[in-house]
Amino acid sequence: MDSYFLKLTGKAELPQPIEIGHNFRVLAEGSIVSEEISDNDDGTKNHGYKFQPVKLEAITGLGETIKAKDTRSDSKLWRAQLFAKWKESDADLNADEFYHLVCAWERRNADFIVAAALKENK
Repeated sequence: MDSYFLKLTGKAELPQPIEIGHNFRVLAEGSIVSEEISDNDDGTKNHGYKFQPVKLEAITGLGETIKAKDTRSDSKLWRAQLFAKWKESDADLNADEFYHLVCAWERRNADFIVAAALKENK
């Protein structure tokens, strides 16, 4: 019988220190970024899936929630946002084509985008 396991990797920046020797419940949101398959020499295989967190929360024994900072760059957040918009759209483009189309439009309209952002920030 094949075995399946999840390998957790990565790190999260916490806004405060935590104490060693205490138990925490950790809630994680992230992605499976790779799969590794190894042969057990008996006809079965081990399947290992690598999970990288995007958002983390540590919950103390007292129920206090400590939210880790989202360490993704703005460009990664933007790409993720556009991927979600691509999935919602009926565009006859793949995800990369959609991303490049929108980014090209952004570059052509940089003056408008900056002016609108500055206006909204006031």
